Amino acid sequence: MLKSHTVRHPLRVLRFVVTGLALLTTSVSQLAVADPLIQQFLLQELSPAAAGESSTNKPPMAAAAQDPLHEVQKSMVAVKASISNIARTAASFGLERQGNGIIIDANGLIVTAGYVIAEASSLTVTFSDATTVAAEIIAYDESIGLGLIRAQTSIPTTPIKLGDSAKLKVNERALILPALGEGDAKPVQIGKLKQFTGGWEYVLDNAIHTYPPSTSFSGAALLSDKAELLGVGALVTIDIDIDPKVRVPGNIFIPVNTLTGVLGELMVAGRSSESIRPWLGLELKETKRGIVVGAVTNDGPASQSGIKAGDVVVAVDQAKVSGLTQLYRKIWTDFEPGEQIHLLILRDSQYANVPVASVDQQEWLKLEQNRDTAITELTK
Repeated sequence: MLKSHTVRHPLRVLRFVVTGLALLTTSVSQLAVADPLIQQFLLQELSPAAAGESSTNKPPMAAAAQDPLHEVQKSMVAVKASISNIARTAASFGLERQGNGIIIDANGLIVTAGYVIAEASSLTVTFSDATTVAAEIIAYDESIGLGLIRAQTSIPTTPIKLGDSAKLKVNERALILPALGEGDAKPVQIGKLKQFTGGWEYVLDNAIHTYPPSTSFSGAALLSDKAELLGVGALVTIDIDIDPKVRVPGNIFIPVNTLTGVLGELMVAGRSSESIRPWLGLELKETKRGIVVGAVTNDGPASQSGIKAGDVVVAVDQAKVSGLTQLYRKIWTDFEPGEQIHLLILRDSQYANVPVASVDQQEWLKLEQNRDTAITELTK
């Protein structure tokens, strides 16, 4: 399991810059010539000729419009979110956020990274033709880290094809594709396909670890050589162990199968049933000392119980825990939101049994209140 210190917490991820990324970044024009994956995109899977069209004697503008990479980028949008200062995530994520979005159906449904739109009071999406329109939140799910939005104005859209992330294999090639103007397409390799546990009470099964890293990963599409969506960009990591002796920086993508598995619930309820679980408001990390509290969320359950940074979590409900995944799984399996959870902590060589009144994180976040406040301000 990856140690929590190897991946940037999503509350800091938008500000993270990997040293030397500029040396790794390659432009789309260079990739089109040098990289076999891009060549396959351009010449086989996506070319007009493959669709039975002829590009002979077409004017330059028409040729540009037929650029296969440009055609795929029609399925990508730039997402901008404005956040009210009453939002609980305002201090951490900021009041203005930006990321990518992926159009996944003919009605303009867009999937993006959840932290981009969390508690958003207003949203806009910009399409590949530079058209910018207001958007609304359809669903937001903390448990998987994704959000669904849709443009409020009817715009002709080109949905991306959904692939099957279960078929992915380590060392396969893929392509990170952001929205037009948000960064370059980047060929990558699959480094790992395994569970990822984040210290912010997050576990992602079958997480897709890719390298080299992209700085335009947030909500970006991970595509197969058939231009099918394999994953949605979530995180940047500085520690992908592609070999027992080799660790490299890269990105973590949420598998598309994670999305499709709960898409029905998201469309009906705005969240998955999996997201209805206890939350403590702790940022934890695994160390030689054990599970150490790195930070406590302001106004969160753990903060109100008196838990402090530096405390070591030894047991949950009298059951000893030795790792983050074990701790989270026990809490989510044995308790419901609102129930009191007893944590045995070690502080200054003294043990203490601390009761924490858990909450449902999505109810704790000011998702609806934030939008209502924004509407009130606009109508004054």
